[in-house]
Amino acid sequence: MKLEDHALLDALCGEYIVGTLRGASRRRFERALREEPRVSQRLRHWQEKAPRYSAKMETRPSPRVWRRLEKELGLEQYRAPWFRRREFWAALAALAASVLLILAFIHQVEEPARGLVQIAQLSGTDESARVIAYRSRDGRTLALNATPDMVAGTNRSYELWLIPAEGGDPVSLGVLGALDAHLAIAESERPRLRAGATLAVSVEPAGGSPTGKPTGPIIARGQISS
Repeated sequence: MKLEDHALLDALCGEYIVGTLRGASRRRFERALREEPRVSQRLRHWQEKAPRYSAKMETRPSPRVWRRLEKELGLEQYRAPWFRRREFWAALAALAASVLLILAFIHQVEEPARGLVQIAQLSGTDESARVIAYRSRDGRTLALNATPDMVAGTNRSYELWLIPAEGGDPVSLGVLGALDAHLAIAESERPRLRAGATLAVSVEPAGGSPTGKPTGPIIARGQISS
């Protein structure tokens, strides 16, 4: 079933905008952005309606204001015991999330040893960020690991390009929301993913380059060594 016909298309667009669409679901959505026109049209619709960031959103009332409201409204009688307070469960959820992140990091570190081989190191002109590219031993999967984490901003996507060793136009390997990702490599492109070719990352509009070639700045590139 095409995503442009899916009953939850608008919900998927919302998750993509706020960054909660992850993993295989995000990769499928980004593939639909390239192949299904109505998906990219709906995404643009919701991006235009999304509220713009303002520093006022982060303003928090002072403790004095909260104490005055508690006194005037008589809220003390409704104070829940510690094990029923929202703050307790929020802290517990944050701890669980931290444990999951640690486990994910351990998985990421161990993953190359279980079947991925490093083939390139990508960096920008200032070398403040690095992206390591790995290829699976069967050549079907390309994995990226960025240090530090690199996430595309609102209305933006990263696009990974392959510049063939023999020269010619760059070939898009995938549109990404973050530079920690796994991409399936088309069988026709696997022979080109070899020593001498170059991998590069550009910043593009949401959904990828509208021209089939890089239109935004190249933020990282590196030559495949093996």
